[in-house]
Amino acid sequence: MAPITTVLFDLGHTLWHLPDMPPPRAIRGETMRRLEALITGWGFEMSGERLMIGRDIRLAVEEETHRAFHGDCVDPGYPELCRRIAKEHDMELTPEQGDELWEAWNLGGIFLNRRLFPDVLASLTALRDRGFRLASVTNRGYSGPDFWEEVRQLGLEELFEAVVVSCDVGYMKPHPRIYQVAIERLGVEAAECLMVGDNLRADVEGPKTLGMMAVWRRPPAAEPSEATADEVETEGPIKPDYAIDQIAELLALPPLQPRA
Repeated sequence: MAPITTVLFDLGHTLWHLPDMPPPRAIRGETMRRLEALITGWGFEMSGERLMIGRDIRLAVEEETHRAFHGDCVDPGYPELCRRIAKEHDMELTPEQGDELWEAWNLGGIFLNRRLFPDVLASLTALRDRGFRLASVTNRGYSGPDFWEEVRQLGLEELFEAVVVSCDVGYMKPHPRIYQVAIERLGVEAAECLMVGDNLRADVEGPKTLGMMAVWRRPPAAEPSEATADEVETEGPIKPDYAIDQIAELLALPPLQPRA
């Protein structure tokens, strides 16, 4: 068996979470404020059934996320989905406006009070100091400026050599293509990689079919998640090589010990 040289990480509920998400009323209010400012800025009236566009986007996002994750794993293309919903509300939008509508609806982690788990930065720094290369492979609906700013603010940018995002690749985990993009970008073999994530299908079954090792980070119980998050699964046909409850436990795993 090839020694592990590279550790890949999921993001949501693996490295970061939403322990203090604002209440639903505050989320709805902020979403409505952003949507109204954007739509009226385009010259459309925000009235009648159009007042329900936020709800309609949410329902479509939930439906398409479930379909893709349990189907062909083709990325749903959320900005295009927003254009489709806008058309149902008598608004013909350009692709650029579809991006803007998605960003307005998708509040993002800064507003939702996203935080790293307390042991993440120290643990990842220790792995890097042991000589392991670090990267992320994540399912995200959009990798716009707000996402990259959040990665930077949380201190992950300087630790990761690469961040591979499903919407940029066109396929969601567990599709093999997103993992292949990661190993191609890093210039490593699948057998050298260990994937860490909270979803048994996306983060264990996916990488193991390519010959990677996989560590299941058991998801924290009863925590809120975003509409585009992978559905929590606690059992699957392919078992992880290891299971942990805290990221710091990675430091004790045999494949991740300091190399002589």
